Amino acid sequence: MESLPGTADSAIEPAAVGPPVVRSLPKVKAGHRALIANAFLGGMLVSGFLMAAGAAAKHYGPTLHIHHGLPTSLRGPLHGIGLPLSGDAFAVLFILLGLCYLGVLLFADSVRFQVGIGAIVALHLIFLIAPPLLSSDIFNYVGYARLDAVHGLNPYVHPLSAAPTDPSYIYVGWPLNTTAYGPLFTLGSLPLGLVSFTAGIWLLKFSAAAASLGCVALVWLCATRLGRPAMPAALFFGLNPVLLAYAVGGGHNDLLMLVAALGGIYMLLAGRESGMAALVVAVAVKSSSVVLLPFALLGSRRPLKAILWGVAVAVVLGVATLLAFGTHISSLLHVLQHDARLETPNDIPGVINDVLGLGISTHTLGRIGMLVLLPVIALLLVRVYRGGDWLENAGWATCAVLVTTTWFLPWYLIWFLPLAALAVRPYQRYTALALTALSIGLQLPLIFGK
Repeated sequence: MESLPGTADSAIEPAAVGPPVVRSLPKVKAGHRALIANAFLGGMLVSGFLMAAGAAAKHYGPTLHIHHGLPTSLRGPLHGIGLPLSGDAFAVLFILLGLCYLGVLLFADSVRFQVGIGAIVALHLIFLIAPPLLSSDIFNYVGYARLDAVHGLNPYVHPLSAAPTDPSYIYVGWPLNTTAYGPLFTLGSLPLGLVSFTAGIWLLKFSAAAASLGCVALVWLCATRLGRPAMPAALFFGLNPVLLAYAVGGGHNDLLMLVAALGGIYMLLAGRESGMAALVVAVAVKSSSVVLLPFALLGSRRPLKAILWGVAVAVVLGVATLLAFGTHISSLLHVLQHDARLETPNDIPGVINDVLGLGISTHTLGRIGMLVLLPVIALLLVRVYRGGDWLENAGWATCAVLVTTTWFLPWYLIWFLPLAALAVRPYQRYTALALTALSIGLQLPLIFGK
């Protein structure tokens, strides 16, 4: 990864100043704008710290949708503060975190480099040392790694219930399913089975936080490459409350996928077709990024060379996958198809269905979503073919995936966040903010009262 352009503040600051990612408040005096922005950043730091410390002080509750208490070793260093929070208090702090985030965005043009990047790093550190938050997926990751490395069972053949005595089992969320994760992630996570269960959890959390900060750096570099304000883009992505609480706090592998995808995007923007190889790597981590491939191909300067890079890496990964897991990797397709037929409390089609009282089944909603999604992606690809901005249209395609699926979990929003941060016009950012509010708002009933 390349370093940020310049080696002194004088070289960095000009790129860090620019119009905010949302419409600013021009009536506020210039001298007060930085003070207000810093106050909102302080609010985010306080809210985030209280959320993390409060979750660490409890054995369970707002931290996870599980029924087993977390041992001290998994609650992190903040548990010693002894500041337990009810689910109601946790939810209120989550809302406050989101409101302060909006405040920062309104005054993003006044945030200095040291202050903005310092706040992003500090919040990542806070949610890194928090216990696993708001999802049990991280236990699934370690469980599948241990299934293979410790118990000698192929995670594409055997579900987690095949090893009920493993220490991860009481925390996993999908005990009867084989793994739904890409072969590169599954292969790369196998060393977690060589360490203790607790060490595996914290290694994954560290990896997720590091990947997220890598994404912040890549958003900055892409914005600079595109000639757009880097600091507002970095703040828009790096301070998003869903990114912090769910993706970093929960240690989700979506961040590993995203850092590879953004690396590929940056290389393609720099005119290097080898970026297509990084995008293929992202797909091998988690298939969600596959929607980017056709847009990147059409947007590359030398499409044939990009195809060769992508195919070469796909062949290497395919051979490694077959050697590690055999032809049983095909079960991944069945798991993904099964997941696509499920519904979550956050999905847009389901919300519309419930609000309007349509009574449409989840299966039918999924079919309708696909009938909407495919023509939308085709239309966006035509726009790119005719000379449209491939990255802008890839952003809308990613957004279309999120709003048409019936299986939308809050941290899936991070797939869209960096593309919205880099968009020329603000409409993708407004859409991302609306989805952020919806993701948090629809999860609050699951948190309140716990």
